[in-house]
Amino acid sequence: MGTIRKISRRSAMKWGLLSSGLSLLPKGRLSTALASPAQVGGRAEEELFGSKNLPGGGQLEIRMTVSPYSSDLDLVELAERMSPFNPVSWYAEWKRIAEKNERLAEGFEKEGHKVTANEYYLRAARFYQRAVIYQSEGDPPMLPTFNKLIEMYKRAWQLVPPPFERLEIPFEGTTLPAYFSKPRGNPGQRFPTVYAFGGADSSLVGGGGGAYTSRGMAYLFLDGPGQGIPLRLKRVYAPPDSERVAKVVIDYLVSRPDVDPNRIGITGGSMGGYTAPRCASGDKRIRACSMSSGAYSLLEDIFEYYPPIQERLRWLIGAKDLADARKKIREFTLEGRAQQIECPMLIGYGKDDRIMDPQGAFRLYQAAVNSKRSMVAEMGHDVGRARPSPLRPPILADWMAKQLVPPS
Repeated sequence: MGTIRKISRRSAMKWGLLSSGLSLLPKGRLSTALASPAQVGGRAEEELFGSKNLPGGGQLEIRMTVSPYSSDLDLVELAERMSPFNPVSWYAEWKRIAEKNERLAEGFEKEGHKVTANEYYLRAARFYQRAVIYQSEGDPPMLPTFNKLIEMYKRAWQLVPPPFERLEIPFEGTTLPAYFSKPRGNPGQRFPTVYAFGGADSSLVGGGGGAYTSRGMAYLFLDGPGQGIPLRLKRVYAPPDSERVAKVVIDYLVSRPDVDPNRIGITGGSMGGYTAPRCASGDKRIRACSMSSGAYSLLEDIFEYYPPIQERLRWLIGAKDLADARKKIREFTLEGRAQQIECPMLIGYGKDDRIMDPQGAFRLYQAAVNSKRSMVAEMGHDVGRARPSPLRPPILADWMAKQLVPPS
């Protein structure tokens, strides 16, 4: 199926989308954020690639650095010091701030301020995570910096009991690290549960999911194949059939006495905008699926659309070179599978997304004819723009709660 490059209201009418009877603008407070497929667009070809041929597939356009509009003085300092389009500067500045926060954490720990030390170790972990994010497998600092990330994470939760359960989920001869959070409830209560599938550069630094637990849902975040620990320490690469990963995770979830097996949803972001609907296409136990940066074919929607990321994708999927990567990534597609998705979907996209082609979200919408689905705008890659980020309501969490949480 070829890439749809332009979408007009006339072409949407031609395809029957505006008269299909599908709920594109559901009533209620989410309706202001939801968008008709006819509104998908905004490709600015001349602005796509600010700097080509960056080593390691670095996504170091100026908008992907850091914004000076922040109340965090460390981030403001990074914005002032960092050289755009410079992977060496990126690594050095994030690492410098990480080390600063690590020293502060150690000082607070020595003074007996365990809670404060926990907070600063977690800050250090997140800064080390940003430092290593564009390091490729062949970069000498990659593994030592990633190990510092893990060390900070462990030291943080040795001081304070974590508000989540740490897990190792068996998968094809190894284990995948995860954490599980749940709301307060009665003994024996079973919770609706959201399984979060991260993007290409995600790593497990626990503590997220509050938007879901505060709405009555349990939350599981996984470091999957091609991500974090499995990629860097175990060389477990991302498969095209992510439903294979979802099966073992959902098998685990339904075995838990605190999970409602009939109310499991999945959410994904960035590259997870492909893996989440792919999982939903293969496992009917998934009752709702939401995503930001929805995708249909990773070859067209990210590999060809954003060439600076090609080398990184080659590593994540375990290809030997870019030619092999192009061959392998063709299998990362929802062609012939999107119509197998039967659960409701909320498909997010960014009309000015420079990393994931917004047309991929539209093609997913177009093909998933057996899903009651909607599209939501302003849900693409937009981090680090040189302007304040807009305040976003928690659209994905609210939508998921509407699908999974029984009325009180």
